[in-house]
Amino acid sequence: MSMTSIEKELKGGHVLAMIIAFFGVIFGVNFLLAYLANSTWSGLVVENGYVASQTFNSDLAKARAQESLGWNVAFSHDKDSVKISFADARGAKIETLNLTGKLQRTVTDKQDQVLVFGWMGSGLYSAPARLAPGLWEVEVDGKGDGVADYHKIFRFVVNP
Repeated sequence: MSMTSIEKELKGGHVLAMIIAFFGVIFGVNFLLAYLANSTWSGLVVENGYVASQTFNSDLAKARAQESLGWNVAFSHDKDSVKISFADARGAKIETLNLTGKLQRTVTDKQDQVLVFGWMGSGLYSAPARLAPGLWEVEVDGKGDGVADYHKIFRFVVNP
């Protein structure tokens, strides 16, 4: 029994086609990923990082002073609102804050919302919000008569 082997010759045109196909796939995937990265979210948190860094020490001092107040702050949410309750270190409800906030996704800016909290009584503040399933972040700022200013970022997940 004889086996015949068929040998194909590898020519320059075949090698050129393989190289073009290989790098074509690499470039195609790179351009696709670059397009998707630029079309979703810029990743920009502050306009100028250097300028923002100039207030780092004062921001840190404010955060430590806020922490030393011993306030008990509870955050909750449902599908159409976010709620925050405040009590001081002795447990007395804090009811003189004017709260505002920014609600945003952590990886896109397409669903950002500005929140205006209303006082619900007994230290509870609530703001209407449209919450789709996923990871969210709310940045809360509070100013009040006779109480310290408040700033905090809460990260939470909305389950489907």
